[in-house]
Amino acid sequence: MGKGRANSSTASSRRRLAMSISDLLDRADSDNFDPDNSGNSTLAPHLESMPSLSAALTHRSASLENPQLVDNERLEFLGDALIEARVSEVLFHKFTERDEGFLTLARSSLVNTDALAWIAIDLGLDRYLQLGQGERSSGGSLKRTILAGAFEAVIAAIWIDCGREKSTEAIDSTVLFEVENFDEAVSLLDPKSQLQVYFAKAGLDAPRYRTEMSGPQHAPLFIVEVHLAGGATYHGQGGSKKEAEQNAAAAAMDALLKLNESGAPNSA
Repeated sequence: MGKGRANSSTASSRRRLAMSISDLLDRADSDNFDPDNSGNSTLAPHLESMPSLSAALTHRSASLENPQLVDNERLEFLGDALIEARVSEVLFHKFTERDEGFLTLARSSLVNTDALAWIAIDLGLDRYLQLGQGERSSGGSLKRTILAGAFEAVIAAIWIDCGREKSTEAIDSTVLFEVENFDEAVSLLDPKSQLQVYFAKAGLDAPRYRTEMSGPQHAPLFIVEVHLAGGATYHGQGGSKKEAEQNAAAAAMDALLKLNESGAPNSA
């Protein structure tokens, strides 16, 4: 999972550097916090300096069951843009001799569902998520897409309630925590980025992805086909389009690496 595979020491360091976020969360009265969405959550009153935080931690499944709640989807949209912009800025200034392709891949290795989900867990966001009953019973508080979205929403809440400087500090102490030690090795990239690099180095057309969705709206299943230059096709599935694409790319990379190890001709 790329940067998400931090060992316990790295996770502890990241947690210390991110105290500006976790301190705010720890001010919540966990005894009175309402994980079952009865409408009596006392999270926001205990975080008067961040009135947007309650919405940032409210998943859409909770707002569907309790229309009085505001979900975090708009905040997630804003947080995603803020994180990408800050990471892009730092990489642009750090790697002055590298081209756009490298910068794009470097950003992908730092900003992806797995990496952001691990940061959310480090910060303890899973303890404060407001989920619908069905989502909670199915383990929603540990789903990567939900965790990553919550982290993005929290960044947006910090930007709205505390200002740009504080949100930048939060991003620098979490997503960009290890940027000084950033290794450009492909092994740090997520599977989709690895596959892109593999074909770019070979001078071949980039992989193409085709997505289908099935299942109910509240629990969709995405099935992705990745088509490689030369005709080979691999499949992946997941609870989100991004997850399914990553799984399909991982399957393709596994097959390509096995072909390389065996010395067989590359059918891609």
